[in-house]
Amino acid sequence: MKRIVAYVGNFLAASSSTAGMLLSGFLLVTLFPAPGQAHDVIVQRETNLLERPIGNSAVMLTLKSGVEVKLLENLPVDGYYHVFHKRGNGWVLSRDVLIRQEYERGDWRHWIDADKDGQETRAEVLIDESRETVTFKDDSKRVSVKTGLWVDPYTGMTFSKAKDLDVDHMVPLMNAHTSGGWLWDWERRREYANDLNFPEHLIAVSKSENRSKGAKGPDEWKPPNEEYWCEYAMNWERIKRRWDLTMTDEERKAVEDMKLRCP
Repeated sequence: MKRIVAYVGNFLAASSSTAGMLLSGFLLVTLFPAPGQAHDVIVQRETNLLERPIGNSAVMLTLKSGVEVKLLENLPVDGYYHVFHKRGNGWVLSRDVLIRQEYERGDWRHWIDADKDGQETRAEVLIDESRETVTFKDDSKRVSVKTGLWVDPYTGMTFSKAKDLDVDHMVPLMNAHTSGGWLWDWERRREYANDLNFPEHLIAVSKSENRSKGAKGPDEWKPPNEEYWCEYAMNWERIKRRWDLTMTDEERKAVEDMKLRCP
């Protein structure tokens, strides 16, 4: 973001007034959420919720670090953001809060060829998890996997065609975003989206079951194969710890309940 701001600032300084005005408008659209979107505002240090956007305004209440409120207006007024709190609308100092942007899948670049061997992350997972030697759609290129033998832990079903499988992020990208990944830079998000260092981070599963799971956490979706619940819960917890991601109370309870299935 800093690089974008610096670049645009330099461009504006060197541009004509007309081009500068056009680019300035583009900058506002790009850097700030569209009107009407409900973005979380996270208090990063204790601050006051004020009745008006001025320093000597009446204090409605004090917001502790970590409290979340909703953004009502996209741009600050005299250094204050207009926000919604359950005890009333008010204003907070912009320097005391962070605005959590909405999840965009394109911000989490996945299926890259990290080791430059011609095989993207999806192919690497399919090759690694197949229980027999895989075949490729084009043996001369060995890029896109065609067949193999995979057992989907979510359903317990066996598959021989790669086209019937998705490579699933056990902790979905959207969940990672909302539980702390929204603060990461593009490089960190790309690392998460293509992590091959922990075997259970990415797994080959039934395409239809993965679509059923979507971005849901264990409080909203559980694998149909109940024998996998213990391992699923343990791995979900490990991934959250590895990447320093938070868990909601509901998510944590669901994980603990599933771990009751562990031997």
